[in-house]
Amino acid sequence: MSMSPEARLALLLLEELELRGGKVRLKYLKVYRLINYWLGHDYARKIIDRLVLTGYIAIKNDRIELLRRFKTSKSQGQVYREAREIATNTYLLMHRPPNK
Repeated sequence: MSMSPEARLALLLLEELELRGGKVRLKYLKVYRLINYWLGHDYARKIIDRLVLTGYIAIKNDRIELLRRFKTSKSQGQVYREAREIATNTYLLMHRPPNK
């Protein structure tokens, strides 16, 4: 069974945060900006809120901190490419005209 786009993007956001040392200003997370741009602020906020609720991240002021560290085998470039692909494909699916 494959993960939903929301779950995959959440995981990529966590991977980017890990690759950046576990603590960064939210506006500097490229995966977050991709989600926000392609899928909207509400979609991005929903992912962030779910990660806070489940204890993966904490947000203080405008800084986001990874609370559960883990290893990732991806580079930042791989994370960004995968996030862009998921975000754009999800956007296209959300805006596909209905079948007649």
